[in-house]
Amino acid sequence: MIPLSTLVSRVRIRYEAESGVSSPTRWQGSYIIGFINEGLESLAEATGFYERYCTIPVEADRTYYDLRGFTPETVSTVRSVWSTVRNDWVTPINPENLTNDWELATGEPLVCFTRGIFWLAIHPHPASSAGFLRVHFAGIPSRFTHTQAVLGDLPDQFYPALEDYALYEMAALDGRPKRAIDHFKSYSAREKTLRDYIDRRLVGSTAGRLGKLAGRI
Repeated sequence: MIPLSTLVSRVRIRYEAESGVSSPTRWQGSYIIGFINEGLESLAEATGFYERYCTIPVEADRTYYDLRGFTPETVSTVRSVWSTVRNDWVTPINPENLTNDWELATGEPLVCFTRGIFWLAIHPHPASSAGFLRVHFAGIPSRFTHTQAVLGDLPDQFYPALEDYALYEMAALDGRPKRAIDHFKSYSAREKTLRDYIDRRLVGSTAGRLGKLAGRI
């Protein structure tokens, strides 16, 4: 795990080496930290590396659940949903395959999908409150806030992506478009490598990836 202070130092060294300008003079630490945090959010949304779960109590006659009420993180993609009543996975589906009166059906939830930005829908909905849904999702981690902050979810070999993103922002604002493009290409390549790494971890999952079938939330 690499602390924020080390990331900032790396960005400064690389910036000064390529620009010939002392970064404390051109860029204060708070700006570099802001760029690193923007890169962190972009990387998390694009790759889904920050994986968490939340537990939702099932309520009678309720079809839609607002995920913002159950997790402090912003949810970017739902991975899978487990029903404690059925002791099995709830199958992700495309809502276009449901019949027009699907919302009237009652019973233990068998399928689920996302609706809009924040909503998880289940079908059928139970007639009485019982059990829980355990929602596994990829989210957006909290921003780095102090110099010794670390993020254990991101493997060390992918931290340079955050450096590339910060250097891309700095070069763009310095009016050096070629250098900015080079850094963004480097960031994009590292992003793809991390996304492939995460996808390989999910190969063989019997629950499927809800975000692939029903759109990202």
